[in-house]
Amino acid sequence: MSTLIFLRHGHSVANATDTLTGQLPGIGLSPQGKKQAVELIERIGRNRIDNLHVSPIERCQLTIDPWLRSKNSSSLKSMQILDGLSEIDFGDWSGQKLSSLRRKALWKDVQTRPSTVTFPGGESFRKVQRRAITAVNEILAIKGEKTHLIVSHSDTIKLITAQLLNMKLDAFQSLTINPASFTVFKHHKGSYSMITINHRGMLKEILD
Repeated sequence: MSTLIFLRHGHSVANATDTLTGQLPGIGLSPQGKKQAVELIERIGRNRIDNLHVSPIERCQLTIDPWLRSKNSSSLKSMQILDGLSEIDFGDWSGQKLSSLRRKALWKDVQTRPSTVTFPGGESFRKVQRRAITAVNEILAIKGEKTHLIVSHSDTIKLITAQLLNMKLDAFQSLTINPASFTVFKHHKGSYSMITINHRGMLKEILD
């Protein structure tokens, strides 16, 4: 049985300014997010993590760096950057304020019929879900009963969670994934069981 620990990146400067940034470069962590990143040293703690898989977006790397540099990461065997774990490419919406985007006609479909939405000049929710699940399958192709820490983004983790729980894509917006939260699944012979979602406490509370 393998364990998949999904970790959303810490609170970003874009979160602080209510801006949709997607895959835009140079978006760091806010002061709150930097504090969350340091807290992850103890929140992840000395729990055995065999493999680390990280979105290529900078804020994910910044989130896990303090733990990675700490003695608590001593069990780690490998680390890889997986493009499939990246944030949605919001295309023309990237860099815009959410207060402005909420007035667009497409916003209602984003919230109620995401399966029909392709962002202007960007990706569709369906495409993101497919690439993210492909990344999960690549992770699970690593042989043995491993514990995987997967650092990604809110919508990406929500889309993965919806798929693993056999939810319809149009229902995925009902899920909540807060900054620096854990969502954990166990995997055995093609079946998934969710241990927790949006957990903001210590990892040992989930895994013990």
